[in-house]
Amino acid sequence: MKIGILTTSFPRYEGDCSGAFVLAMARAWAADGHGIRVLAPEPSSRRAAPRWPGIEVRWVPYARPRGLQRTFYGSGAPDTLRTHPTAWLGALSFTAAQSVAVRLVDDCDALVSHWCLPCGWVASANAKGRPHLSICHATDVRWLARLPGARTIAQRIAQGATSMWFLTTTLRDRFFSIARLDPGSKTTHIGPMPIEPPPILVDDREGWRRELGIEDTTLLFLGRLVPVKGVDRLIRAVARVSEDVSLRIAGDGPERCRLEALARDLGVKAHFEGWVHGARKEKLLRSCDALIVPSRPKDGVPTVIFEASARGLPVVATHLDGLTQHFPKDALVPQDDPAALTSALRELMSGQCQ
Repeated sequence: MKIGILTTSFPRYEGDCSGAFVLAMARAWAADGHGIRVLAPEPSSRRAAPRWPGIEVRWVPYARPRGLQRTFYGSGAPDTLRTHPTAWLGALSFTAAQSVAVRLVDDCDALVSHWCLPCGWVASANAKGRPHLSICHATDVRWLARLPGARTIAQRIAQGATSMWFLTTTLRDRFFSIARLDPGSKTTHIGPMPIEPPPILVDDREGWRRELGIEDTTLLFLGRLVPVKGVDRLIRAVARVSEDVSLRIAGDGPERCRLEALARDLGVKAHFEGWVHGARKEKLLRSCDALIVPSRPKDGVPTVIFEASARGLPVVATHLDGLTQHFPKDALVPQDDPAALTSALRELMSGQCQ
């Protein structure tokens, strides 16, 4: 079978976090013998993209000169659209460009759209009776609710999809409420985005900690450095907990300089790794003492939570819609409650010392 994937993000280079879970799905299907063709926004740079076995990537240009293509990648489309209103022009032009480029998947037997807006709408309009799985995230469903004609758009997405994938039941119910359709009228799947299985490493944890220079109790954050991730709250909480706690902050984004200054001002031992991937990411996940996910409201469900859990790494996370399907509610920290996050870290440190 040949599968066409329409997406707003896909890794531009090995280790790029943009659309990493889309790549994980594509790799799994390719490993099963399926041919994969991906339509993704063309990056603004001309950096050569890697080649993955069985996966063909077609970059869709949506602005010229090429350097104007800044709506996607970087800190992510949600943050870019929030902070740079002109990026909406790129979102509109990409929708038009992908509607033309969709002919490149005419020979595919099935379609998968990642983000119902705009990709689900384009795929549903061009499914032509083929199986179509539409993957919906929280942000695009929120955007959908604000659009003029939201009901009609949602109905067309649902009608052109043979099945739909939502991160949470709440998100599913909200989409079908917008469409004014019965959720039971469509095959739906509920769950987080996929992760790749942990690789086998030939070393031990103490060896990795020596290699990474980890000595104290060390907490890990892994993700984009944007406001919704709440890294500033994590730094402030660590400053209140103990001088013997270190932070490894793996990721990058527009908040990095501000967060580095905040850590210096508060005397927090924080090492900013930048983007990590491959062996270094794996060693951090296996060498740190806990993963902290201090997200603010409106964040999605970070896949790193499930990557950490698959490796037996303790997780402290704020309450996000969808996590209660995988973690006890009383194990999650209330959102917008810095004192609760501090308390959770103190409890974690107490357990580490026993």
